[in-house]
Amino acid sequence: MSMKKINIAILIVLIVGVLTGCKKGLLDVQNQNDPDFATVLSNGNDVKTLAGGLFVSIYYGEHSYNGINMMLAVAADNASCSWGNAGMRDMSWEPRDHAWDNSPAYGNRGYTKTTFDAMYAAINTASQVMKALESGVEVENDAQVKAFAKFAQGVAYGNLALIFDRAFIIDETKTVEPKLESAVDYKQVATAAIGYLNDAIAFCAASFTIPKTWLGTAADLSNNDLKALCNTMAARILAYLPRNKTELAAVNWAQVKTYADAGINSDFNVINDNYVNFYDEAGDYLVANGWGVVDMYTVHMMDPVNQPQHWDDTPAFPYPAASVSPIDQRLNTDFEYIAANWFQVARGYYHFSSYRCARYDAMYVNATGPKPEVMKAENDMLRAEARAYTSDLAGAAAIINASTRKTRGNMPDVAANLTDIVDAIHHERFVEMFTSGVGLQFFEMRKLNLLQKGTPLHMPVPAGTQETLSATKPFYTFGYLKNADGIGTSNAGWR
Repeated sequence: MSMKKINIAILIVLIVGVLTGCKKGLLDVQNQNDPDFATVLSNGNDVKTLAGGLFVSIYYGEHSYNGINMMLAVAADNASCSWGNAGMRDMSWEPRDHAWDNSPAYGNRGYTKTTFDAMYAAINTASQVMKALESGVEVENDAQVKAFAKFAQGVAYGNLALIFDRAFIIDETKTVEPKLESAVDYKQVATAAIGYLNDAIAFCAASFTIPKTWLGTAADLSNNDLKALCNTMAARILAYLPRNKTELAAVNWAQVKTYADAGINSDFNVINDNYVNFYDEAGDYLVANGWGVVDMYTVHMMDPVNQPQHWDDTPAFPYPAASVSPIDQRLNTDFEYIAANWFQVARGYYHFSSYRCARYDAMYVNATGPKPEVMKAENDMLRAEARAYTSDLAGAAAIINASTRKTRGNMPDVAANLTDIVDAIHHERFVEMFTSGVGLQFFEMRKLNLLQKGTPLHMPVPAGTQETLSATKPFYTFGYLKNADGIGTSNAGWR
């Protein structure tokens, strides 16, 4: 497979460059009296054009080959790949006795920065859009543009909260000093993200449609459709934020339930368009022949009798035969048996697998067609999880037993007890949601204390950003067995 590149809309790149400048960069929201601001955002057409490109930047940061998606997937033992590309090898060593190399000289340093910067590209542009509207620039259906700008701010800050240990909160009303100390911790970033999504939900009280080009959807979305998507996004931020089981127990699950119950009731699919605006490039590499495979941890879930949970690091380990009667029928429909592996044995047999994901092969031929970004199944599991942690075990089981576990996996009903329910939700996030969204399985393993010991629990502010901010060297980071504290680096793990 050749490396495929996606181009963010040129207008977005130019505008972000103009508005953020070159000194303060990500941390600056320019004054509305600046000549560049007045020139670029002086009329409603420009403002609306900018708003329409916000999700393009977010999607790129989530799914680009140059972003963080692939390294999170292998760190979670959802997918496996020994290649040095995209930080995958460095995040999948066993044992995980390696810190994330957050130095300016590291060859893979750009992967965290691509995602970090893409979120701020959306945040900065959304903030400028809001500032223009508040300064009197008129657009047709003011609520439409404001709702989408707030949606973009919420999703972008949500991604920053879930992936990084800290971030800088800036918007149309806030600026910060360009120094590392201005960053706030992930909990405060998540609170801000929820606030922006709540603002978006409030704007959705008005009637409008979101053009299908703005989100890459097959059809335009109504204001109620966007409202449901905002609710799901808020639920997932709250549910995926915990860094360990202690924080998991402190989640406001009643609030998660409120958001998830008002969430989406059909898949939010993004139509990949042959690399013009939307291309799940990371997902492509995680499933393509010669690249990623399904980690045995995931394969074992679907056939725990015949498929090992871990491929031991020895040439004597017996190669598993293809499953004949897995407990989860998706092993036969969504995945493909591979009779030989393509990885270098010197990098560890533990990377080997007996299966790859084939579910989206037809779409990836030309990178054209629908790819789930947030599945209805994901919202269903959020609804079930919220009930499980608020003592409604019967309600949680009922949701799970009407979900993809049964409709696609043909699996037996889950019992109404907390252990089985948590396991069933875990199963769906690893199997049904394979390569949907960004980092879902990493966040799932993290909050259950299942990431292998020594794995970073979140990523540091990227080296390139710390360097720009003149932070003290060596730049801080996470990972390494000796640093396993359960706060920034996993101190437990499934094995």
